[in-house]
Amino acid sequence: MTTFIYKAKRGPEKTEEGELEADSRASALLALDRMGLSPITVAERPASARPAHVRQATVAPLRVRGRDVTVFTRQLGSLIKSGVPILRALRTIIDQTSNQRLRTVVEGMEATIRDGSMLSAAMQRYPSVFPALYLDMVRAGESGGMLDVSLARLADAREKEEDARRKVQAAMAYPLLVLLVGAGTVFVLLSFFLPKIVVLFKDFAHLPLPTRILIETSDFFHAYWYWLVLVMLLGAAIFKRLSAGERGRAFLDALILRVPLVRDFVVQADIARFARTLALLVNAGIVIDKSLQLSGNTLSNTILRAELDAARISTVQKGAPLSEGIKRAAHFPPFVANMTAVGEEAGRLDEALLEVAAFYEKEVEQQARLITSLIEPLLILVVGAMVGFIVAAMLLPIFELGTGLR
Repeated sequence: MTTFIYKAKRGPEKTEEGELEADSRASALLALDRMGLSPITVAERPASARPAHVRQATVAPLRVRGRDVTVFTRQLGSLIKSGVPILRALRTIIDQTSNQRLRTVVEGMEATIRDGSMLSAAMQRYPSVFPALYLDMVRAGESGGMLDVSLARLADAREKEEDARRKVQAAMAYPLLVLLVGAGTVFVLLSFFLPKIVVLFKDFAHLPLPTRILIETSDFFHAYWYWLVLVMLLGAAIFKRLSAGERGRAFLDALILRVPLVRDFVVQADIARFARTLALLVNAGIVIDKSLQLSGNTLSNTILRAELDAARISTVQKGAPLSEGIKRAAHFPPFVANMTAVGEEAGRLDEALLEVAAFYEKEVEQQARLITSLIEPLLILVVGAMVGFIVAAMLLPIFELGTGLR
């Protein structure tokens, strides 16, 4: 990026001066036009000579929901496409949004652009809201004079990713709820209610085996329930700490890839997200090496990410086709390598990757339905069996007592 010093008119009387970053003088002129300015002079200035007070620093992290960022992206793209200047578009969004954090971010961007910076430079101050992939797409749109198109494609990609995530979450919500409610119910019964009831059976000379097991288990839970809660909380904390570390995360990801049904689900979901992101970046004209680095970060599984990085280093950086490296990756299906090879040969890699993404998105949806259809009845059966065992163990002594009285 090169820094340009400009002097421009805003309306018939007001004159503004400032600096902005652009790839070329033509891009700088286009940026000024989008800012609603009529350039008088635009001169190049080396980036190293830029004064310190003009440089933009990142601000404190602000957490904005992904859905709100997607809506902002869609609105900004639509306004720019309609010919609204960038500053007016941002002010319109500020007036419309009800999210205070997003309003703070957009107001900061508006102030930065008024000082002469590009939209991408203003977004760069908020890395927690706009990741590197997002910024590169915006920069590509600014350089090519297609900012509205880039924003629209970004919004489409984010919406598809959010839709896929919601489907997975919805598919897993009910089984998880059944498991938590069932486990909590059994824990409360064994720890607090059954100890008050099994006292009635203490004087029985001969108790059935299920009843004796239930009494011993209930006594243990009643005596040590707080230790059990502490152990569960400690286990959850250890798991969270382990998954946060690089080695621990790699171990867990490798373990996941060994579970048959879960492995396919995780690989397909990751590949769908990766392929759509890579297609988006390639279509925007970003070089393939950087596109692979950015899209590789969307892979949640560290093993898949390492395999893709190895494929990138062994092929793209050496001038070889990417498909050759993907073929050598252990966990990438042959379909991905074959479609990538077809796209490379035809010069339509982005279209081939979009087909890969669409295929695996359907597969993920079907896998989610399959997992749900298998787990739901299994969990209900397990919880029902546990509750049934408790009921049977409580009733057996009563039945035997009634038989003895006869």
